[in-house]
Amino acid sequence: MIKVKFLKDRDNLIREIEVTGHADFDEYGKDIVCSAVTVYLINSLNTLTDILNINDGLDYLVHEGYFSLNIDYSNLSPGNIHDVDLILKSLEMALVSIEENYTEYVNIHYREV
Repeated sequence: MIKVKFLKDRDNLIREIEVTGHADFDEYGKDIVCSAVTVYLINSLNTLTDILNINDGLDYLVHEGYFSLNIDYSNLSPGNIHDVDLILKSLEMALVSIEENYTEYVNIHYREV
């Protein structure tokens, strides 16, 4: 099962995302659930780093079966905060949609700081 953890602050900004595990929906190369989650995660990270050029304030780690992203908003401009929030809310919606359709394979948890 893929486990997703979102850490949000009182302003509803996503501060941290951690994703662990494998869906095991199908064999490697045919696992559409794992592929979908991976595509959304990597696309969101690439959008932040390669398109928006936001590198300061982002700490991320990507390995097979593991993804983490920590965001420090303190050094970001108001415009960048808005952009990061928009990208991460979009990622959250996508992952929630996958969870709703594949509840046996994806589980999302939230924590607030």
